[in-house]
Amino acid sequence: MIKVGLTTWTDHPLLSHGKKKATLAEYTGSFPVVEIDSAFYSIPKPEWVQKWVQETPADFKFVVKANYMMTKTPMLRFGEVTDEMRQDRFTELKTALEPMRAAGKLLTVLFQFPPSFRCTQTSIQYLRTVREQLGDWPLAVEFRNHSWLDGEELSRDTAAFLRSLQMSEVVVDEPHAAANGIPFTPVVTNQRLAFMRLHGQNATEWAKGTRERYRYHYSDAELQTLAETAQTLAQQADTVVVIFNNNTGHDAASNALTLQRMLHQEGTELPAEQLDLF
Repeated sequence: MIKVGLTTWTDHPLLSHGKKKATLAEYTGSFPVVEIDSAFYSIPKPEWVQKWVQETPADFKFVVKANYMMTKTPMLRFGEVTDEMRQDRFTELKTALEPMRAAGKLLTVLFQFPPSFRCTQTSIQYLRTVREQLGDWPLAVEFRNHSWLDGEELSRDTAAFLRSLQMSEVVVDEPHAAANGIPFTPVVTNQRLAFMRLHGQNATEWAKGTRERYRYHYSDAELQTLAETAQTLAQQADTVVVIFNNNTGHDAASNALTLQRMLHQEGTELPAEQLDLF
């Protein structure tokens, strides 16, 4: 099974029928999964999570980004993070997401580690700690430092380690040749879930680290290649999730709908004036 979705449900004019922001109900008419990336900055309240669970179809799924403290992401504007504060975030996340997990709608918690999270013994031990903290919760890991994937042998070792922790290694599409780019490595490290996360190929802006790096529109040829990759992963995993994060120019929704059509999946039919955008 391949599920295609976007980061957030609000920032996609193509889905909002002329309004500034799409509602969750409008979003679920087109896609079966969404990534909640706002949790990276602030973990949602349990009552919000319960509301999302109630407002979505029974088979709808959520990907939730782990809070920045949990991924050891430096955020100078928020001040220094102590071990106690980090522990509190794990507890807070589990409490907040329990209604979602209990309803069977939590597809995975995504740990997107920063470029500073290198492949060291300390980092390896921290990944073990993450698994211990979250027990049998579904977890996915996205690396942003090439030291985890630098060469075929190291890529195999990293995959084997994540497999031992039952964590899904995120297959990242981004400008791989850029100085801080991550190689495109289609791999399944958890039979339950393979995860593709598509940031676009804006090589000119990638190294600058601004939102402009995500301004990119995938061509049909690129999407066809990604569709084939997803289909290959689906032969090894129960579920494949494909999340489009190329949304600075609002390209994610149109690209995702095109990919769904290539995979012979159906969403809500769009108005004629919106179809002209493809």
